[in-house]
Amino acid sequence: MKHKFSVAICVILIVLTVGFVFNNSAKPTAESQQASAVVAETIQEVAQKTTSNEAQTTLVSVRYLRKAAHAVEFFALGLELAAFSVIIGRRKYSFQKFWNVLSMALAVAVADESIQIFSGRGPKVQDVLIDLGGAAVGILLTLLVHYIWISCRKGKRRYGKN
Repeated sequence: MKHKFSVAICVILIVLTVGFVFNNSAKPTAESQQASAVVAETIQEVAQKTTSNEAQTTLVSVRYLRKAAHAVEFFALGLELAAFSVIIGRRKYSFQKFWNVLSMALAVAVADESIQIFSGRGPKVQDVLIDLGGAAVGILLTLLVHYIWISCRKGKRRYGKN
């Protein structure tokens, strides 16, 4: 029962994340840029409130904010896909798992940029690479934590600390 619940949670998170990514890609250029500008302004206001000297705060570039958003969205997707892979694969650990999950993230990144064609925005190979980089970091982090967890459990069994 616990296994099925974990699988269901992972699937729901993956669907929500992919839906969020695709929804943002489907927005027209003006609406997408406006949303990014609002986030940039909010970050700027928080930065000004937390620093004592206004000269120390720097303007948040909307362009870099948008690129960072790509990386963060796909970092989360990478975590979720890798967790799903770990859960359904149980204790099997291989580099093939990493490549399979990375390929899934790449498919979502390409679909994401393809959607932008229909929303009047131009797709960018740079964004696919940023997406893939974010997903790769999320996947590697998840698989590393899983590998360490499995190694620790094996050590406890070996020394009778179960």
